[in-house]
This record gives sequence, C-alpha cells and structure tokens, in this order.
Amino acid sequence: MSVLLALAFLGVVWGFMRQGRAMLEGRQAAAAPVAAVPAGEALATLTLAPGVRIVSVQAAAGKMVLHLTGPTGDEVQVIDLSTGLVAQQVRTAPPR
Repeated sequence: MSVLLALAFLGVVWGFMRQGRAMLEGRQAAAAPVAAVPAGEALATLTLAPGVRIVSVQAAAGKMVLHLTGPTGDEVQVIDLSTGLVAQQVRTAPPR
C-alpha cells in the first residue's frame, strides 16, 4: 500500500512538472519579439472622414477601441490588433 501511495505521489509531481513546462513554453512563444518598424513608417494607417476627430483610444486584450466624433454623430470602432481590421462598429445619429 505504501508503494502505491508513493507511486501516486510521484505521478502527481511528474504531472505538475510536465504541465508547468508546457505553460512556460506557451508563454515564451507568446512573448516572441515583434519585428522593428523602420523610422518614419507606420504599421497601419487610419483614414478619417472630413470633420471626424478621435476623442479617445483604449487598448486591451489585443483590441484597440476608438471613440470618434464628427458631423454625422459619434462612433465607436473596435480594431483587432493582430489583423488590423475593424472587428465591431457602433454608430449613433446626431441629436435632432
């Protein structure tokens, strides 16, 4: 019975070590360095309509949230930073 208990304990320790190693490899892969952008060049460009201005910008969880305002009303755009594409867009009409 003691031998089985010792083997079970060793199995648990081995499992923790194996899982920890897999998690560490995943973190290292996620933290891979980003390629440097040459000076004077942008990763992406954002073209705004005439009269539209950026009120605020927030970034979290791989997304950038832009709050825009202009003559046609307010707008919120959620941009996926990995692709650079607009993931979601919400517009409000100006008050009448």
